[in-house]
Amino acid sequence: MSIKLRFSVFVAVGLVTTAAAQQQAQLPGSSIPQFVDPLPTLSVSGGSIATVVAGPDEIELHMREFKANMLPSTFVPAVGAYTGTWVWGYIVGPDAPTSPLATYTGPVVVATRGAPAQLRFVNDLGYASTTNVMAWKYATDQTLHWADPLGGEMNMCAHSIVPGMPPMPPCDQHYDGPIPAVVHLHGGDVPPVLDGGPDAWFTSDGLLHGHGYYTRPGVAVAGNEAVYRYPNDQEAAPIWFHDHALGLTRLNVYAGLAGAYDIVDPNLPLPTGLHPVGLQQGAGGAVDYLIPLVIQDRMFDVNGQLYFPTEAENPEHPYWVPEFVGDTIAVNGKVWPYLDVQPKRYRFLIVNGSNARTYELSVTPGTASAAAGPAVWQIATDGGYLDAPVKIDMSRKQKLLLLPGERADVIIDFAGYQGQNLLMRNSGRTPYPFGAPPHGMTVGRILQFRVQTGAMMDLSYNPASGIPLRTGSQQIVRLVNPTTGTLAPGVAVANTRQLTLNEIQGPDDPLEVLVNNTKWEGTNRPDFTAVTVGGNTTYYSELPNEGATEV
Repeated sequence: MSIKLRFSVFVAVGLVTTAAAQQQAQLPGSSIPQFVDPLPTLSVSGGSIATVVAGPDEIELHMREFKANMLPSTFVPAVGAYTGTWVWGYIVGPDAPTSPLATYTGPVVVATRGAPAQLRFVNDLGYASTTNVMAWKYATDQTLHWADPLGGEMNMCAHSIVPGMPPMPPCDQHYDGPIPAVVHLHGGDVPPVLDGGPDAWFTSDGLLHGHGYYTRPGVAVAGNEAVYRYPNDQEAAPIWFHDHALGLTRLNVYAGLAGAYDIVDPNLPLPTGLHPVGLQQGAGGAVDYLIPLVIQDRMFDVNGQLYFPTEAENPEHPYWVPEFVGDTIAVNGKVWPYLDVQPKRYRFLIVNGSNARTYELSVTPGTASAAAGPAVWQIATDGGYLDAPVKIDMSRKQKLLLLPGERADVIIDFAGYQGQNLLMRNSGRTPYPFGAPPHGMTVGRILQFRVQTGAMMDLSYNPASGIPLRTGSQQIVRLVNPTTGTLAPGVAVANTRQLTLNEIQGPDDPLEVLVNNTKWEGTNRPDFTAVTVGGNTTYYSELPNEGATEV
């Protein structure tokens, strides 16, 4: 009786949608040509990734659907000619692209520490019923706990699930309404209202908002917009922004909604030859801007469109696949590109933008994966500059490890490799670390470096010199002694907690993930704290105090 009642409410609020089966034929990644087209780079370096320097003026970014030339120029689809892959992305300004773009990646926003930046995000993604991104259209699953815009966030389908049984109509159908989205500044030290939380979404038609929706007070906005003013008061660090809508992040980011946000600090003294956004040829010399490497695994259909598998083995969720891992590698939105480099040092900002894949990266000469290539020197992590560069020595088979969402700021010196083609390789297992190794001819390859001939004078910062990145009061304040693993002197601990992450396994696939073996809502736990904001009550298991140090 309760199930029938819930379905009657579900229909009454207008959530009946059109069922859509996955009508795509997958294209094997092994059939896609490699290293045909160049890597997209920053516009300040003459490339195609928009670079925006934040200042006093508002930055307007539109979430739009458009075509990007993800696949190699030699790709031949099953039908017709390849005219680009339908994607989503953040477009600077109000003008929509009228022809295929080189990449969906970006933009890169460069902000200054201590100088707030105001960004206006506009949702122009349209409707699920009309989107051309088939990976999104065929992979929505209304039985999950998700944004549920047309249902008033009630999630009737999720609540009506009978364990072990497939959902009844209309819950077995795909979402067909206005597309919800919200922007999360990943790694940003911001007030909670600016975090772009999963419930802060707003739809493309401007009529529906999540209960956590926020926009800056006193600034005029349309219903499909949100204005965030980021304080930028944290250390210089390579952070990024991406979609964060509840239950749809896996699809919205997969479609292309991700960009970089680099905070620079003019008051942080850097060694000669190291520039806040790149390398510099000596004091006051020319700046070689850093090169972003946003690494994402993807799948395509035979017509060159994004493919997202929906062959779920969990009967309760007809389309949800717990973890996506693709058979193709895209870097900066281009599948298996190459980069021409001179025999000198380059600075790269590497971002793992994949849904679930972990990467172990190394650089090797030619096709001989066992041969040692140039060392990778890491100079910064997600949180900012290290005290000194750390050498990742390829001759000792060391690798650069990046889990989803992580960033690494590195320097690679190509001197001594003139005329050679080097490969950035991946040896990360899936699931990490005990799963299957990557196929060496597909997802085991990331990017080709083509080192030009001749010799070059290089006056940029040499990480092998031993010159530190931070000195004196600028050094990292550590809570833990990195040598012993014990608390640093003078650190007082306010509380010690033990949290467990429990994956509940079904007959074939994971069913859900619990923290401390407890569901997300916490309504049945007396030790959860109820917090009511704006008439909406949320239950929290942990409420640490700002400024406290906890283990």
